[in-house]
Amino acid sequence: MDAAAISRSLLEESLSESDLTRGTRAYLGKVRILLLEQHRGGAGGHEIVSAYTKMMDHLIRYLFDAASREYLRRYSALKPRCTLVAHGGYGRGELNPHSDIDLLFLHTRKVTPYVESVAEKILYVLWDTGLQVGHAIRSIAESMRLAHKDMKVKTSLIDARYLGGDQALYGDFVRAIERHLLGRHQERFIREKLAESRLRHDRYGGSVYLLEPDVKEGEGGLRDIHTALWIAKVKPGVKELDGLAQQRIISPKDLQELKAAQDFLWRVRNELHFASGKHQDQLTFEEQEKVALALGFKDDGSIKGVEAFLHSYYLHASQVSRLTSLIIHRLTEPQDSHSAARRPAGRVIREGIRVSRGVLWISDPEILSRQPENLLGLFADAQRCRAELGHATRELIRERLSLIDDRFRRSAANTAAFSGILKWKERVYETLLEMHRSGVLGAFIPEFGRLLCMAQHDLYHIYTVDQHSLRAVKELERLKAGEFREVLPLLTQLAREAEKIEILYLGILFHDIGKGHGGGHSEIGAETARAIARRMRLNVDDAVQLEFLVRHHLLLAHTAFRRDIEDEKLVIDFARSVGTVSNLKMLYLLTYADTRAVGPEVWNNWKGSLLADLYLQSLKILEGLEKGEFEREDRRSKARRIKARLRRRLSRQYAPEKIRHFLQSMPERYFLATPEEEVPCHLELIGRFGDQAYLSTVRHLPEKEYSEMVICAQDRPGLFACITGVFAALGLDILSARITTRADGLILDVFRISHAGRSEVVMQPERWTRVCATLERVLTGAIDVGRLVEESRRPALFQKRAPKVPTVIQIDNQASEDFTIIEVYTQDRLGVLFAITYALYQLGLSIHLAKISTNVDQAADVFYVADEHARKILDQEKLERLRQTLYHRLTPENERIAQPAH
Repeated sequence: MDAAAISRSLLEESLSESDLTRGTRAYLGKVRILLLEQHRGGAGGHEIVSAYTKMMDHLIRYLFDAASREYLRRYSALKPRCTLVAHGGYGRGELNPHSDIDLLFLHTRKVTPYVESVAEKILYVLWDTGLQVGHAIRSIAESMRLAHKDMKVKTSLIDARYLGGDQALYGDFVRAIERHLLGRHQERFIREKLAESRLRHDRYGGSVYLLEPDVKEGEGGLRDIHTALWIAKVKPGVKELDGLAQQRIISPKDLQELKAAQDFLWRVRNELHFASGKHQDQLTFEEQEKVALALGFKDDGSIKGVEAFLHSYYLHASQVSRLTSLIIHRLTEPQDSHSAARRPAGRVIREGIRVSRGVLWISDPEILSRQPENLLGLFADAQRCRAELGHATRELIRERLSLIDDRFRRSAANTAAFSGILKWKERVYETLLEMHRSGVLGAFIPEFGRLLCMAQHDLYHIYTVDQHSLRAVKELERLKAGEFREVLPLLTQLAREAEKIEILYLGILFHDIGKGHGGGHSEIGAETARAIARRMRLNVDDAVQLEFLVRHHLLLAHTAFRRDIEDEKLVIDFARSVGTVSNLKMLYLLTYADTRAVGPEVWNNWKGSLLADLYLQSLKILEGLEKGEFEREDRRSKARRIKARLRRRLSRQYAPEKIRHFLQSMPERYFLATPEEEVPCHLELIGRFGDQAYLSTVRHLPEKEYSEMVICAQDRPGLFACITGVFAALGLDILSARITTRADGLILDVFRISHAGRSEVVMQPERWTRVCATLERVLTGAIDVGRLVEESRRPALFQKRAPKVPTVIQIDNQASEDFTIIEVYTQDRLGVLFAITYALYQLGLSIHLAKISTNVDQAADVFYVADEHARKILDQEKLERLRQTLYHRLTPENERIAQPAH
């Protein structure tokens, strides 16, 4: 694209009339339409940025000349001196479609009427067209004084560029910058820029791999390139990126990779600006799919287009982060990166490898070529010495990754070295992370390398797949180190006593290795883990256990969170699936680490208690099986024994007749599922119930992060839906509900309400007063629950857009002896639980247990139901009607797809 020729043509078309503002607006409109067409047609980021900068240059020079001519026509005898200077991003020539325009009107000793007139004319025209224009009117001396006081001004002036006016004055300005800004206080400037960069990274999330990265200011963003180049300008006097390779600060290959990454980031930023019509730099969740589609990323069956786009974004951003860090290191550590001449001698670890001041470095680069096993051994050395790899060492390793071939991977010595890293007492996470950053982990285990920067486009997974897996290793290591010994003593003990810690670390590292292939990632991952185990020469038992952990890494969480763990049959079936006590312990630890590594708010005490409960029940069964002593107890016998204990306990407080009636009227499953210490309170509540709409008790358990509300009422059609509707309307999230119905129609419902990290708010007495009052009005018919839920919905304006979660209905008639289990996965929204429970009521089904969970944007609810005869639903036509009814209630008509018959 010949931007200069196009710009001249558009200027002639648009600015032929006398009204500069109207002409400028027309010119900019045509420029943006043209650039948008080029951008959407596949033009690179640099092409658009460069073209827009040139087109803006032509416009501003035109306005400057027009304003000067107009003034000098009236005052022709004057010979004013004024220079128009672009600075900041505009000075660098990096204008995205809605970037700010920073202008400096440079004068001599004092501001003249000419300077004021020209500046005013240009600025008002630009402002009136909607451009964001920053400006200053200063002399050279004023600019230098201000730059010494204000780091932002100094940085902006370093990027200054001539636009128009007095060239001699601009020459004086350039010499002043070189003498006063670039030639003085270099170390202080570098220190302040590095401190500014660290603060910026912290402010914008501290990671390349954020869910909603900032393309400009975030880590791995465009500002990192600016920072490296600013330091290069004051150190060796590099003017632009190409100079970094010319002065051998980085290699030509690294330069090309950096420029490619910069071009990609510019292209993303261009799209954000074009699409939003404003200066927008954050790649927000709701924009990601649009940007991906606009940049040509499409679904290919195994991976979504938006996930392919994010994968590309993170790869480029990580390159920016790596290369700018390398540039800054080499600029601030001027010695030859491969030379030991200026290094402190340090301590010799072994031949060619030293440690000095907490940094491990190679004194003889040829040891990597002579002995490739050092590509793993170096990391083991650093781990044991508690040292970091030096930048130069890291780059040497990257240059020799081709030495890690299939023979290297199959070497028993190299496998033993890697196993040693996993077995070491500390710094396993830091070592694996460094290996991953250097490319060694992905080269040694290519199946894991494939996960590099793999994104999952949902609000639940806030890390890329590779980073999530590494963070899970970190969570196990924190547990093992005793960070949570006060609150998680059992898990801490298990982590410290793990006999095959290296197999557990491998299981954690590989648990998501099957993602990105399409289909079930657990099965694919297990097959992949089996192949890796064979290559790494694991013995048969270790290989089988590793495969088990990967194949069943979701089993414990799914069973604890989605099933009735008070059901003895279910727990026995689960324990038999796990097989051994060793597998159970490993799976418990992996599940903890996996859950904790998803994000900071995902693990909570409620989930912890469910997992611990299932673990302890299963442990007892497996220990009995291993000893040959386990025998499943008859349910009726167990219920009789529980009732006998309760009769003795209750007799101290209640009359024999009252106890007898209670024990006879409550169904058998109530006694099998209810903790015995809670029964007296339930008896008391039922005893007080008369002709009220309902009675209830509330207790708060902040240590378990939930509150429990027990409701006693006379059963009626749709009662459960009414109760859940009230909770939804008042913004309370149900974790679980257990429903007990007596033969005479009296119900006892136990609801557990999540504190969701805000115990103080949920436990407020006035909140529960409102719950009770609203429930009273709903159950007496004073207000309609459907309208209550509808009126409580947030306006769409205030709702954060999430990707559409498909509605999936799964039915299980195997896991429970008494009930049909319905699993519902759908888009989370206010009232979704009410919609489900009301549909089940209309289908004539009674709910006996509900387990409710939300993964940020996805509702994942489980219901144990029976028909009007208290039996499972086994008829296929009824099951299909159930599935279709729920699907249609939960899916907007325009999003429905044909549902296959089951």
